[in-house]
Amino acid sequence: MDILTSIAAELASSLIFLGLAGLAVYWSLLRGFKPRFAIFVGALAVLIYVGGSFAADQMSSHPDSWTSIQQSFDQIWQIKAKSLSDEKMSQADIDLIQQMFRKYFLFCLPAWIISGAFFAGFLAYYLISSIGSRFIPRITAPIPFWQWMVPEPMIFGLILGAAIKLLAPENSWIEITGDNILVLFLVVYTFAGLTITSFYFKKWRFPMIARFLSYALLFELTFNAICVLGVLDIWLDFRKLKKPPVEPTT
Repeated sequence: MDILTSIAAELASSLIFLGLAGLAVYWSLLRGFKPRFAIFVGALAVLIYVGGSFAADQMSSHPDSWTSIQQSFDQIWQIKAKSLSDEKMSQADIDLIQQMFRKYFLFCLPAWIISGAFFAGFLAYYLISSIGSRFIPRITAPIPFWQWMVPEPMIFGLILGAAIKLLAPENSWIEITGDNILVLFLVVYTFAGLTITSFYFKKWRFPMIARFLSYALLFELTFNAICVLGVLDIWLDFRKLKKPPVEPTT
């Protein structure tokens, strides 16, 4: 029963986030904002809601949100650790996995929240533009997924996160900050890698169902490779979407 309640709560939260993002994206598109900025506004609406809810919990007399999150993580990990132990994994390996999960999921929660907010904005953009373009002339059809590109200057965010990670004292707040920056930009370039694979799926005429299954499989099995693909696109331009330099006329 607790599991069903938890699933229902998560579903309700996801619908609230998507609804907030959808309203913000709809307003932005009606105002003539470009798709990228409309997605940003949708993500910002979600982040304001999450930040406000977190602040309200922190100021209430109930256990604060961070304590609740840590308790939930510990409960989930106890179940996971038991399953790993049942699979005859050594305690040293289990402890290492726990340390990695705590470091890159629990303490990198801000990066995952920001990523989730932008995912909500992105999904809302496609829903609103796909439906709204049929009835509202001011809303245009969505940009094909394979045409999205990450701005080149964002590579400096990835470099900054990696530099902080390497130079900061271990287990310090500075290192945690670097981890969050690194995780956030790894997600960004994983998204970029998926848009490149989408281009080739379209080029090779993959059926739509096969494409969705392939996205899930690629994300699950080759996360690192997809991320590297997104980074390499800065120099290799796999889809040839970058405009060629203009030849001087004189």
